[in-house]
Amino acid sequence: MNTNYQARRPARDCTCKCHDEPKPVHCCECYAKGHEDCQCGQQKHCCGEPQHPNRPDSPKAPGWEAGDKPPANPLTGATDFGDLKGKFNQAVINIMRESGSVKGPRFGQRKDEYLPYLLIRADAGDRGKRPLTIPFWESPDIFVAPNMNASSAPATPPTLGGMAKAGAPNTLWAHVWNLGRAPVYNTRVEFYWFNPTLGFNQAAANLIGVTYVDLGSRDSGHAHRIVKCPETWVPSYVNGGHECLVVRLFEPLTDPLGLAPWDAGDDRHIGQRNISVVNAASPAQLDLRIRLGCGVQPGKAELLIQEAGVKEFNWLAILENKRNHGYHQGTDLRKVAGFMYPTLVRADTDTTSLHNLDLHDASRLLNHQLTFERGCDELEILFYLHVDGLKPKECAVYRIMQIVDGRLAGGYTVIARKP
Repeated sequence: MNTNYQARRPARDCTCKCHDEPKPVHCCECYAKGHEDCQCGQQKHCCGEPQHPNRPDSPKAPGWEAGDKPPANPLTGATDFGDLKGKFNQAVINIMRESGSVKGPRFGQRKDEYLPYLLIRADAGDRGKRPLTIPFWESPDIFVAPNMNASSAPATPPTLGGMAKAGAPNTLWAHVWNLGRAPVYNTRVEFYWFNPTLGFNQAAANLIGVTYVDLGSRDSGHAHRIVKCPETWVPSYVNGGHECLVVRLFEPLTDPLGLAPWDAGDDRHIGQRNISVVNAASPAQLDLRIRLGCGVQPGKAELLIQEAGVKEFNWLAILENKRNHGYHQGTDLRKVAGFMYPTLVRADTDTTSLHNLDLHDASRLLNHQLTFERGCDELEILFYLHVDGLKPKECAVYRIMQIVDGRLAGGYTVIARKP
């Protein structure tokens, strides 16, 4: 071996016996410098063995390490609003200053960091954890008052259980929350309506109005408010007022929307109200075209209908505007509920109804559970409901759900009741 060893290094499939025979291995820089025996204490390498490059250690990667702790609440000790405002401004400056350090700003768990934590609840016990595996389209934080213009409507809804009325002015409200440790200012609140659907996306959204709200921190006593949509909503007669409502709440800098900006099951900034109430005359009947939406990818999907227990269906308390709604599961009912096979979305003038069919014949056309293949074209189903025999304070509740890749992707709830 000589100083030209590196240029003449044999290939990786070298068959020498350097490791097997007890003889000196002349494969280090000491031999190249003229020393017969290694005098540097370095490990000797056989020809073809990989060697670590001779370079200094890299600096540690940015980010938090085990044992690091988030800072204390920077608002502690504030004596008045001016002091609170000053501490808040200083906290923002500190976060910006620390963001240039190797570790970046000191962020702990999102809910405990000095940031807002905005929320529109999916149910009464919702604290913002996502994704959800429960029905997330029955938000208790979205309200409607029919026959009321937004310009003259009060700041808070006159009733929590109002239902939209087709062809008439309707006013909307949303109950919005901040469960974070920091206040938030100029939070954007957006109100939308959608055709009845089991999946939401930007293309199907119809903006009603936008407003802004300030919210205090979760310990301030001003962490939640009811806000009114500034624009009046007039639902079309096509869907009989059964449209879906969506409210989005976000602040672009400190608490923006997530990667699924229309999915209430995945993003706490979004609330959905996909609920229809059918009052029993004789009987309670509903034909409703429901789109499957374009919010999920093509592939295998499943549709199913479940009858919900009245005692477990907490939204009835909102409908009646009291904790004990007083409704009972209907008994001795003659009922049919199901959906027809998915088809391509049809024009609004292309209507279909099963009302004139015998119940036995109608039930033969309906499905309660179905696995099918979604393509790129949007599909829709016809949902049919017939409930006869309801007595006062009895009701039946049905949930139509779409499941994609084992995940609950959307749903719609129908309540048949006799007040």
